[in-house]
Amino acid sequence: MRTVFLLGNGFDINLGLKTRFRDFYDYYLGIESKKDIIIQFKKDLRENLENWSDLEIELGKYSKNFNKKNEQEFIELLYDIQDNLADYLDKQDLDFTISDADKRKTFADLINYERYLTERERRNFSNYLTKTDNHINIITYNYTKTFEKLYDWEGSSKLIGNKAIAGYSYKVSMDSVEHIHGTTSNNMLLGVNDSSQILSEDLKGSLKTLRSFVKTEMNLNAGTLRDEHCVSIIGKADIICIYGMSFGETDKYWWHIIGDRLIKSNAILVIFNVDEVIPSRRSYAQIDNKDVIIEKFLSHLDIEETVKLNISKRIFVCLNSRMFKVKLDYAEQPDVLNVVKKFLEVEKENLKTS
Repeated sequence: MRTVFLLGNGFDINLGLKTRFRDFYDYYLGIESKKDIIIQFKKDLRENLENWSDLEIELGKYSKNFNKKNEQEFIELLYDIQDNLADYLDKQDLDFTISDADKRKTFADLINYERYLTERERRNFSNYLTKTDNHINIITYNYTKTFEKLYDWEGSSKLIGNKAIAGYSYKVSMDSVEHIHGTTSNNMLLGVNDSSQILSEDLKGSLKTLRSFVKTEMNLNAGTLRDEHCVSIIGKADIICIYGMSFGETDKYWWHIIGDRLIKSNAILVIFNVDEVIPSRRSYAQIDNKDVIIEKFLSHLDIEETVKLNISKRIFVCLNSRMFKVKLDYAEQPDVLNVVKKFLEVEKENLKTS
């Protein structure tokens, strides 16, 4: 049995990292810039912050301010944002410690994720489990390496536990961890799904911009084959779990890949999402919220209603669970500015006494 987890920014947020775009904006706007294009962009960003919840989509819209003559300025803007976002995320991606109990929970969540479904859903879900060892692959859309730190991942397949299925115990291994959008230090992809999301008529037809701002093109030119590997993993998966992702337009390519797998097989999809909290006395009403999430995913697929209905029967939605919810103790990081300040003060005092 093959299971693949797709992890979005919600994974890092759940662990206490301030990795939302709006968190980054506070940092970015506080950095002094000398280039006119960067200064102008920050002015526009500051005046319209409420509209910039999705950085990548909004950059695609912002491209309308550029044409073939100043295309290089747009690319320089992209690079400036990317470099500063990488620096910001590195400051968030700190070392941490975790209790033994929480460590066990993280592995239990990965192995027995269906425990967060309702009792009826768990019964239906069990019908899709096969009595074989389970191989888990991770595809993370995050630039951070929080997952690797949490699971002590060192780059090679390892046994992580056992899973009980119909009274029998089967081995569970974690086989791979792929950063489909790269990391802060290697092939970091910041961009849109396709050229239709670039509003500049000049730039959407420019190979130079496409190579710098369209994720599929960027992955192709990265030359790592990680995109093909991830497509292959999803194409063979029996169970696909999505955690902490919002089904945004900039990752539409991957929603199509998942949809194709669901259409061509009996694979199932499990979606873990955060939504409006409904009082437990009305837990039955969550079904409406779940239907909205399923429909949002299906809306990205250009398929007939009968096919959608067939797929929807194999989609499970879990809302507001404690999946991957653990307490991390982050290492104290020295305040570099204060260290330097104290050093200069000491040096100043030394000069006075010398």
